[in-house]
Amino acid sequence: MPQAARRLGVARQGAQRVANDLVHEDLAAFHANPDHKGSPLLALTGNGHRTLEAITSRANRAHGVIAEGISPSELTAARDLLRRLIEQARRHQEHGPVDETP
Repeated sequence: MPQAARRLGVARQGAQRVANDLVHEDLAAFHANPDHKGSPLLALTGNGHRTLEAITSRANRAHGVIAEGISPSELTAARDLLRRLIEQARRHQEHGPVDETP
């Protein structure tokens, strides 16, 4: 759980709650972790794989409809611009507002 939480940028407790919910819904199961006995591994169940495939299929269809008429180069440019904006917003958040007074 700690590694998953770090990768997702969330608190370990939040990731644990989501994992527990997935297990409760039979979408995932905990398995023994040979590298760390106190931290079990989480894996999708058959039901979890089917659910993920259904979500992915629906998302792919929606993306196709949303992107209809937009060229791949336009989508790439938009994605690159959004990444730059996000990175600039993160830098601004880390360093605080810029004082523009002379």
